[in-house]
Amino acid sequence: MTERGEVLNILVIEDHIGDYILIEDYLGEEHLQINLTRATTFQEAKGKLVNTHNYKVILLDLSLPDVENNETLVKNMVSLSKNIPIIVLTGFSNKEFGVRTLSLGISDYLLKDELSAPQLAKSIYYSIERKNIDFKLNESERKYKALFDFSPYPMWVLDKHTLDFLKVNDAAIKLYGYSTNEFLCMNVRDLWVAGIREEIQRTWKENYHEKFNTSVKHLKKDGSIIHVEILSNPIDFDGREARVTQIKDITGQMEAEQALKASEKRFKALVQDASDLIMIMDFSGALSYVSPSSSQLMGISDSDMIKHNFFHYIHKNDVESVKEYLLKLKDNKRIQIPSYRIKSSDNKWRYIETIVTNLNDDPSINGLVANSRDITEFIKQEKKLIHSLKRYDIVAKATSDTITDYDVVNDKMYYNEGIESVFGYSKNDIENTGVWWNERLHPEDRERVRSFSEDVRNAKSRNVQIEYRFRCADGSYKYVLDRSYLITDEKTNTIRIIGAMQDITEIQNYIQTIEDHNSRLKDIAWTQSHVVRAPLARIMGLVDLIQSYPDVDEQSQLLEHINTSAKELDDIIRNITRKTEDVTLNPR
Repeated sequence: MTERGEVLNILVIEDHIGDYILIEDYLGEEHLQINLTRATTFQEAKGKLVNTHNYKVILLDLSLPDVENNETLVKNMVSLSKNIPIIVLTGFSNKEFGVRTLSLGISDYLLKDELSAPQLAKSIYYSIERKNIDFKLNESERKYKALFDFSPYPMWVLDKHTLDFLKVNDAAIKLYGYSTNEFLCMNVRDLWVAGIREEIQRTWKENYHEKFNTSVKHLKKDGSIIHVEILSNPIDFDGREARVTQIKDITGQMEAEQALKASEKRFKALVQDASDLIMIMDFSGALSYVSPSSSQLMGISDSDMIKHNFFHYIHKNDVESVKEYLLKLKDNKRIQIPSYRIKSSDNKWRYIETIVTNLNDDPSINGLVANSRDITEFIKQEKKLIHSLKRYDIVAKATSDTITDYDVVNDKMYYNEGIESVFGYSKNDIENTGVWWNERLHPEDRERVRSFSEDVRNAKSRNVQIEYRFRCADGSYKYVLDRSYLITDEKTNTIRIIGAMQDITEIQNYIQTIEDHNSRLKDIAWTQSHVVRAPLARIMGLVDLIQSYPDVDEQSQLLEHINTSAKELDDIIRNITRKTEDVTLNPR
């Protein structure tokens, strides 16, 4: 604002000296501190305006000697004056044009014939102040436009009634993927996700004339959905009722919140609802947190358990051991405490094992985090297994069989002492692989054993047996009867084979002897039933011939044939006797 005591630098463009003096007198009456500069022509005024100056207002006479066209004069002066307000001084003859100058950028016009000191002073101060206000408005509009155009947040202007886009900034174009022209052909409803349109429409109607903010889902050009927070204000935009809206993309925030909720849900499932017992304590055993699973594991609520020291629940014979393990956390980040006993609500002892992590350096924890699980049933099974293994070891030592344990998945084969006592292999000779065992099968038996094993696995059998020959440490082979039991997983795939290799070499040899003995007996029987019959049949035929024809001339010759057949029969009988004696004396 311009104060009346302020020095006013005024450029008066007036060629008539009388009018200039009158202006000077009027201003002197209203404003004691003025500094008038006179120009009598347009060119003179132009020279003064081009050079450095600080004029607050220009008084312009339309009747200048070097400009014939008043409109040209006004336009040139407005261009030269820039932001300096111009007041036109005109006569009655130019009154109509004087009014029109207002549309050309003139601040005010005054009729010389009606001019007075108060009127002139008022016009000057009014023009200066209005120019200042216009400048501030323009500056404010410029800043607002810059804030809108260059805002990092997406912004747009919508028609208040139709919700058509009227203007968008670069951030909105970048976020949504639409060009400016595409936006200006769209309605904001095009961004609304199906299923929530009625809710958004209701929000717009309820806040038709008011400022409001809400969170919605918007659809981008590529079809992806984003979560946004909108702030909308009613404004006047180029004479239209509109709303300016600022958009904040909160998709990342929403995803982070959802991830946090999922994490909290997992934490609840892992800590609060899990079977493991989670505790936070200090080195003295003072508890600061106990998970609700204490009720399930110990039969003691977390609120009751936290009232006592952790060592209060531990078996007296295990306390010192647990304390020693906890002290290791001063030099280690994490330790595992082997099984120890804690007392449950029914005064029974349960075995647990614990992993403890030192989180004293974490301000949100500030303690030792102990994760314990109940291994009572495991300990019981372990004791049963140890007892069973002891019995197995006794049985394995008592039997002459070679006990095998084959881990199919890892191709590991284990043997008891029988591998040495039966086959002569020392521990250093043995390689605990299936390949080592397979290489010691008799070459003639390998394919048969492999094929049999494949058939057994495909048939999903459990108890199987097969005979084969197995090479001893000295290179000889022994006959083996292998009885095995197959252990499978939940998919019935064989994962382990427990077997017993029984040496049946003596049995096989005895069977072979019997088979040889039977073979020779069969040979003797065949000789008796077939070879003896030929000479005997001839003798019987010749005897019958002699009896039937006693006067035959060749009787002596017939007797000779009988004698020959008898000798042949005798040789056969002697051979049978020899074979019989050989079977008796040499059973093989």
